[in-house]
Amino acid sequence: MRRIQLPSLREARAFIAPFLELLSYVKPYRWRFLTGTLCGAGFGAVSGAIPLVISFVGQAVFSDGGTADLTRGVESLGPLGVPLKAFAVGVLHLDSVPKNLVVGVACLLVPGVMLLRSILDFGNAYLSEWTSQRVLIDVRGRLMESIMAQPLAFFNEARAGNIFQRVANETREVQSVLSMLNTQLISQPATMISGLFVLFQIDWKFTLGALLLLPFCIGPVMVLSKKLRGLARGEDAEGRDMMVILHEMLAGIKVIKAFSRSRYELDRFAASAAVQFRHTMRMRTLIESTAPIVESLAAAGIAIGLFYVYSVGMSGSTFLSLCVGIFLLYQPFKTLSRLHLTLLRSHNVIVGVFQLMARKPEVSDCPDARPLASCRGEIVFEDVLFSYRPGIAALDHFSFRFEPGKSYALVGSSGAGKSTLLSLIMRFYDPQSGRILLDGRDIRELPQDNLRDHIGIVTQETFLFHDSIRNNIAYGKPGATDSEIERAARLAHAHEFILAQHSGYATVVGDKGCMLSGGQQQRISIARALLKNAPILLLDEATSSLDSESERHIQDALETLSAGKTVIAIAHRLSTVLKSDRILVLEDGRLRDAGPHADLLARSPIYRRLYELQFQG
Repeated sequence: MRRIQLPSLREARAFIAPFLELLSYVKPYRWRFLTGTLCGAGFGAVSGAIPLVISFVGQAVFSDGGTADLTRGVESLGPLGVPLKAFAVGVLHLDSVPKNLVVGVACLLVPGVMLLRSILDFGNAYLSEWTSQRVLIDVRGRLMESIMAQPLAFFNEARAGNIFQRVANETREVQSVLSMLNTQLISQPATMISGLFVLFQIDWKFTLGALLLLPFCIGPVMVLSKKLRGLARGEDAEGRDMMVILHEMLAGIKVIKAFSRSRYELDRFAASAAVQFRHTMRMRTLIESTAPIVESLAAAGIAIGLFYVYSVGMSGSTFLSLCVGIFLLYQPFKTLSRLHLTLLRSHNVIVGVFQLMARKPEVSDCPDARPLASCRGEIVFEDVLFSYRPGIAALDHFSFRFEPGKSYALVGSSGAGKSTLLSLIMRFYDPQSGRILLDGRDIRELPQDNLRDHIGIVTQETFLFHDSIRNNIAYGKPGATDSEIERAARLAHAHEFILAQHSGYATVVGDKGCMLSGGQQQRISIARALLKNAPILLLDEATSSLDSESERHIQDALETLSAGKTVIAIAHRLSTVLKSDRILVLEDGRLRDAGPHADLLARSPIYRRLYELQFQG
C-alpha cells in the first residue's frame, strides 16, 4: 500500500503564504467581505438546521394526536429536543395551540427557511463576487505598474504572449480563488459543522455509522495532490506558450501571409492547444475522480445507517430528517474534498503573479531623486561602459560632451553603438560604469519621467496607437489644443494628407497605423515629437520612411525646431550629416573621431569608407 506523506510545517506555510498575501488586498473592502462571510456562515447554519425543520414538520403533519403529541415528538429529537420542548411549551405554549394552526405554521416554515437560506446565499455570492472583482482591478493595476516600471531589458527578454497571459488570464484565476475562498471555504464548512451538530443531537449512532467511512476519502485526495501540482504547472506553461504563438501570429500577419506560412502557424497553434487540452483533461480527471470515491463511501455509510434504523425501529419523521441531513452534508463534503486540489492548481498561478508584481526593476528612481526644473540641453558622457551581455561592450569607455543648442550626427556600421547611445540618454538602461550628465547632473539622480519630459524622440520603428490621428499627435503633449496639433502637423508636412483622410484629424489609423503608408506614419510620429517641443531631440533614422521631397521639407522643419535645442541624429543620408555641427564616428562601441564633414572626410579612413559605401550614392 502506498504511503501517504503529509506536508511539513514549512511546506504548509509556503503553500498558504500566497493566499494570505491575496487576502491583504481585501483590506479596503473588508466590510463588504466580512458581511459576505457572515452571510456564508449564516447560510451554512441554516442549511445544517434543515433536519430540525424537517423533523418538526414531520411530527406536526404525521402526529395522530393533538399538539401534546407534537411536543413529545420534539422531545424525541435527542439531547437537543429537551431545550426545544421547553421553548415550545414554556414560551410558545405550543401544547395549547390548535393543531391545525400548528400544522399550517409548520408547513409555512419550510418555504420560510428555504427563503432565508436563499437570501443568505445570494448575499454571500454577490458580496464575494463584488469584492473579488474589485481586488482583480487592484491586482491588475499593481501588476501593470510593476511591468511598466521594468526597463527595456525586461521586455527584450520576455515573451509578449507570456505577459498577456499573466495579466489577462492568470489574474482572473486570482479573482476566482478569492471568490471561492469567501464562498466555499466559509459556507461549506459552516454547513458541515452545523449539520453534524444537529445530526449528532438527533441520533449520534446513526450519524456516526453514516460518516464512518468518510475519513477514508482523504487518502485519495492526498495521493492525487502531488500529481495535480505537476499537471497544473504544465497547463500554465502551455497556456503561456499558446498566447505567445497567438501574439506572434497577429503581430507578424504580413510576414506569415507573404511567405504563405498560414498553415504552418495554424498547425503550431493547434498543437499547442492539443497539449493544453491533454493537460486540462488529466487535471479534470484527477479532480472529478474524487466524486465517485466520495459517493461510493457515502452510500456504504448510508447502508450501515439503514441497517441501524431497522434494528432500533426508528420513527419515519426522525429517519426522514436524518436522511435529509446526510444528503445535505454530501455537497459540502464533495466540494471540500475538491477544494484542496483546486487550490493546488491555482497556487502556481498566484505565485507567478505575485512574483512578477514584486520584481524590482534594474532601472529605478533613487529615493532622493529631484526633478530638473529647466533644461539647457547639455549632455556629457564620462567614461561610459555598457554591455547588453557580459563580455561584449556596446559602448566601450565612451566620453563626449554634447553642447546645448548644437546638432550632432552619429555614423557607423551596424552594431557600432549608435542606438545604444540614444537609449542610455533616455535611461532605458543604466551603464555598468561611468556616468551621463544632463546640465551637470547625473541622470540617475533625476526622476525618469522628469528626464524624459526634456527629451523628444522619433524612432526608426514608428508606432501609432489604434486611435485618431489627432490623439496620436497629441500623445506628445497631453491637453494640446487643436491649433497646436495642426501647427505640428504642418511643420511635419502631414497636414495635407491628414485632411485628405475621410474624417480628417478624427480618422482612426488602425492597428499600429496600418491604415496609413509608412511615410505618413513617420510624419505623424515626427509631428508628435514636434508638438512636445523638448529642449533635446533624438532622431533615430527619423526620415528613413520619407521620399526625398518630403525629407527636404522635414529637414527644414527640424532646422526651425532645432534652434536653441540639442539634436542628436542617427542617419544614413548625406543631407542630415552635412547639416550637423559635428559628426561622431563610432566603431565597436568606441568613439573613433568627431568633427565636421569636410574634416572627417580628409582625416578619418573609417568615415571615408562609410561615406563611400553609404553616402556616395
